[in-house]
Amino acid sequence: MCTLGSGVFQNVPTYCKVHIPKGSEEKYGWESNAANAKWQGFSIVPNFPIAKSFVTTLTNDSTMGYVTGRNINDSIAYDTEVTLIANPVDGHHFVEWTDADGNSLSAANPYIFNVAGDVTIQAHFAINSYRVDLLAENGTITSDDSTYTHGAEAKVEAFPNTGYHFVKWTDANGNNLSADNPYTFIVKSDTTIRAHFTISYRVKLSARNGTIISGDSVYAYGAEVKAEVSPNKNYYFVKWTDEDGDSLSAANPYMFIVKRNMTLTAVFAMNVGDFILVDAAEGGQAIGSGYYGYGTLVAMEAIPDSGYVFTGWKSGDNFKTLITANKKFHFVMTEKVFNAYRAYFAKGSTGSSKVSGSEAKAYYAEGTLHLANLEGSDISVHTIDGRQILQFKANNTEHSAALPAGIYILDATGGKGRHVAKFVVKE
Repeated sequence: MCTLGSGVFQNVPTYCKVHIPKGSEEKYGWESNAANAKWQGFSIVPNFPIAKSFVTTLTNDSTMGYVTGRNINDSIAYDTEVTLIANPVDGHHFVEWTDADGNSLSAANPYIFNVAGDVTIQAHFAINSYRVDLLAENGTITSDDSTYTHGAEAKVEAFPNTGYHFVKWTDANGNNLSADNPYTFIVKSDTTIRAHFTISYRVKLSARNGTIISGDSVYAYGAEVKAEVSPNKNYYFVKWTDEDGDSLSAANPYMFIVKRNMTLTAVFAMNVGDFILVDAAEGGQAIGSGYYGYGTLVAMEAIPDSGYVFTGWKSGDNFKTLITANKKFHFVMTEKVFNAYRAYFAKGSTGSSKVSGSEAKAYYAEGTLHLANLEGSDISVHTIDGRQILQFKANNTEHSAALPAGIYILDATGGKGRHVAKFVVKE
């Protein structure tokens, strides 16, 4: 290709027209990209119809970025200046511009050029990659990688040296990130993470005759510890002592601040028993109250007053549970027994023998309930646990009834007044 030298048109008047074939400008040494440029001192005026060109823009991935600019996506005149701007979305960056065939055009952003014809230009974007730097003293850190793409999940784990334990993670500026270990987070930029360790103090608990609930562990200086134990069966907690046997506290749980390695011993004592309360309702007395050791025999006895009969021992909530109808009652002391027993009585006689005189009485013999001085009374007979067995009106002194062996309470109303009696049916 032959290019004209700068002196070819020397002394040619400026009004002289120079004709340069379209598409051959470079052959004539014209390199200007301005529409009003001059060539070797002569004005460049096109003497052909000015064609319109179209600039088309694309991206390699619309989720990574988009293109804006001046004089794009419209028909524009030949040699018009076009400005393209690549706009990456968060977490991505611009790489380069290419033509329709993938040939690299520029890495500049914005990209400025003059239109010489229809053109397709593609902006290329890529996801950002970040470094995660790990720092640690008095321990080590492991991670699943050191370089991550934007939005990736990173996992780091700290391992303290002997005599230390992990405390927390901070960023490069010392801001707290997390106390979790391992620690998982989303990477959005270059990141520096520091693992913090501190000297460990061992708190060791001993609990003979008991069970450790909490407190036996490793702690940082100044940490609060909750030492708590539970006594074994037949034991109760007394106090905490230190390594030298000196008393620390009688509290359980025991709260304290760690300042050194410590060994605490929970002291228990054998629970030798419990107090059994024995009392009586109206109509009699009861004996047997006292402190009983586990495994010893608890004995109690009900003594009815004159004109009363014993109806039974009761215990439990509000003394609603019938225990036995025996006046004398005994059992072996365990932790499962009731702690209070009450003897109950009712007005009347024992009714266990034949009677004489005018006193109202009742007794049972050979399948017959014998009544004395109860004519006209309404009679009801109940078992010791309250079940009604008989109900009739006493029209005579005998009432046939086949009753099984046991203790019964007879309640007579009306007639000569109320009368309550206990009688026994023997086998």
